[in-house]
Amino acid sequence: MIRVVHTADNHLDPKFSFLGAKRFERRQDFFNSFRRVVEFALERKAHIVLVSGDLFDSVNPRNPIRTQVIRLFRRLSSEGIRVFMIAGNHDMPRSLEEGMSPLQEIEAAGYARFFSKTSEVEVEHLYIEGLDVAITGLSYDHTVGLDENPLKKNNVKLPDEGDVAIAMLHYNFSGISVPPSWRAPKVSWEDIPENYRYVALGHVHTSMTLPLRGKTLVAYPGSTERRSFQEEGDEAKGFLYVELGHDSLPRAEFVPVPTRPMKTVKVTLSEETEDPLREIVSRLPAPNKDLLLRLVVDGTLPLNKVSRYNRAALLRELEERFFAATIDDIDLKCTMQKIVSMGNEVKSPIEAFEEAVRELLSKAEGEEREVFNLALEIGRKVLEESGAW
Repeated sequence: MIRVVHTADNHLDPKFSFLGAKRFERRQDFFNSFRRVVEFALERKAHIVLVSGDLFDSVNPRNPIRTQVIRLFRRLSSEGIRVFMIAGNHDMPRSLEEGMSPLQEIEAAGYARFFSKTSEVEVEHLYIEGLDVAITGLSYDHTVGLDENPLKKNNVKLPDEGDVAIAMLHYNFSGISVPPSWRAPKVSWEDIPENYRYVALGHVHTSMTLPLRGKTLVAYPGSTERRSFQEEGDEAKGFLYVELGHDSLPRAEFVPVPTRPMKTVKVTLSEETEDPLREIVSRLPAPNKDLLLRLVVDGTLPLNKVSRYNRAALLRELEERFFAATIDDIDLKCTMQKIVSMGNEVKSPIEAFEEAVRELLSKAEGEEREVFNLALEIGRKVLEESGAW
């Protein structure tokens, strides 16, 4: 049997600027997960490692991570394990101005084969266990529309070569349902010749497999870390260990890797909430210094209670309890009550604004009048949207 380790969407060196100083530790999480893939390949004495796109989170990862990755690939190469890579939508340049893919540096070091072309399939033959194994790859093409078939658009056909053929692609696949957030160009099962035993896909961050025609397995290994809170529902992250034969359906085993837990907590405040901070803290999960938390706060607070919602104090509380936290309170609204005058007339904010602008307007001439009229229209709209009367 041919032993294959299939990984994708490792997204090494993500920016995560919103995490502040914690971003460095979070980036290390991603590297640790990928290092586990390499260690597993060495332990199982894999013949082949396939990296199906988005090894890096961008086309310009920092130098330290480049060095660390090259060292890992050197370990694989020293044990006779062949590595094949394609670029995904994150680590494939959109144009010449963006330079070259960082994967080319790994290939130049001699530790992996990078199928860099986007509109022409490349193929390499290996002889393993007495079989001619043809590995083909095509990197992500940014010029292909999201509703197009990249192979048909570029008039590309996968070569019908070898005793066992493997295709590497970083696209969606017809027959595998994905959320709208993973929308991408789609390859059809009709594009896959019958002698292909394994289609090693990337792009979708959830592990999925699809048997095709009884002897072909189409597979996404999923990502090796949670890149955003959209993935907190994924029970595990990891890669695939695959055993392929000449004339049977490959056997794929999902291998989980250690990842950092992520959780979203939603708290809805109301006009009856006396102490917003205490209410929110009471709804938090137990302290966990490994947990990356997203706190969503919505609802409404009256103006006289808004000052009790101390965002800075809340953030300090979260940082003491968890690895890191973000607060999303964009949907928290403030309600204002109209002031009833008991004597002298009190103007509303909108009335006061309109009176001030109209006074300026009465003294303006020519183009100035147009400017003040526009200011009056826009200002009234902004005040209304913010809750003024």
